[in-house]
Amino acid sequence: MREKYFDWEKALHHIWNNADDDGIWNGDAATLAGEFNVSEDETHAGLSDLCDRRLIQRIDKRAYIVTHWPERDEPTEEGI
Repeated sequence: MREKYFDWEKALHHIWNNADDDGIWNGDAATLAGEFNVSEDETHAGLSDLCDRRLIQRIDKRAYIVTHWPERDEPTEEGI
């Protein structure tokens, strides 16, 4: 089985796509490890990196909130 590539961008993309309308993602390092078929330590480091970049914030043992959450219908730089 081929492993999916994992980095902080892939982690953020996964979190973004699986967050609810309020920007809350109910997951943790184990959730990402299962999704990307990598170690929990690697995904924990990725989540820590996202927190350090202030893109997400841990709000519970198994929940994070996306802190950089533009409105989904806002035009992006590419769309302007």
